[in-house]
Amino acid sequence: MPDADITLLCDSNTKRNLTGRRSEYKKIVRETVTAEAPTELTQVEVSRWLKTSMRRLVQGDFLFIDCDTIITDDLSSIINASTENQMKFSACLDKHLPIDCHNNKNFIIGNDKRLRFSSYTNNRHYNSGVIYCADTAESHKIFDRWHELWLYSKSKNIVRDQPSFNAAIYENQAYFTELDGTWNCQIAYNGLSFLSESKIIHYFATDHIFVESPFLFARDSFLKQIKETGSISPELLKLLENPRSAFAAHAQIIAGDDMLYVVNSNLFQFIFLLKKKCPPLFNFLNLISSALKAAVKKIIIKIHRKKKKEINLYG
Repeated sequence: MPDADITLLCDSNTKRNLTGRRSEYKKIVRETVTAEAPTELTQVEVSRWLKTSMRRLVQGDFLFIDCDTIITDDLSSIINASTENQMKFSACLDKHLPIDCHNNKNFIIGNDKRLRFSSYTNNRHYNSGVIYCADTAESHKIFDRWHELWLYSKSKNIVRDQPSFNAAIYENQAYFTELDGTWNCQIAYNGLSFLSESKIIHYFATDHIFVESPFLFARDSFLKQIKETGSISPELLKLLENPRSAFAAHAQIIAGDDMLYVVNSNLFQFIFLLKKKCPPLFNFLNLISSALKAAVKKIIIKIHRKKKKEINLYG
């Protein structure tokens, strides 16, 4: 989209630091909107304050897009979609799932109950990484409420913006339209079915604390390269020609409730942390696990043969 009308929204402290190699952004944005955030906020809080304030800071209809995203298609169809569906405020489901199937179900419901929000009762939890927002009184109302609820949430030591985001939507459901998953394809979490027609890939940098993303653009080495040089290398530009295929050569798809339960467990994350931070201990425990696995497998086979009175082969 060479003719895209791009606005960069940032706080004043960030703007002052966009110098030297970091000023290359000016070549692709039409305007930079700078806001003075309250001085008592931390940098993380400033980003949330800014995000929940953007409707009053940016003029006109806009499509907000988080930083940890790659654009994979022309986005201009959002204009037709907004007209046809009379969209005022729109977003996609978080991880493309209703709350009762969400792997963070207890976390979402726990935060809502702690804040006395009722949005979880709708069984829908929306992701704030991609938001379509028309410049209407209804959208301003949702944003104003989002900002108000976020300030309240922060006072309860919950800085995340999604609990307040969903609470504001829940209170104004008549003005909200759910976008399909192609607009916010969360590839690490149930987004594969939307990948082939995706318009925006959201690779969830913050959710990969323990597990390295299979999506190459989420790799620290690529991001570091851009930060140090201030430009996108020919290698990355080549990948951007077909970003839907920019996956690591060694990657596996994990599916099934049992397997996903294991991968999302604290035990798995602990094991991965050991591998990353203490390889000798991991290797030792892995050796013991191998022996235990062989012993347990032998016992299971023996029990099964006795029960079925027949020989079965196990891989």
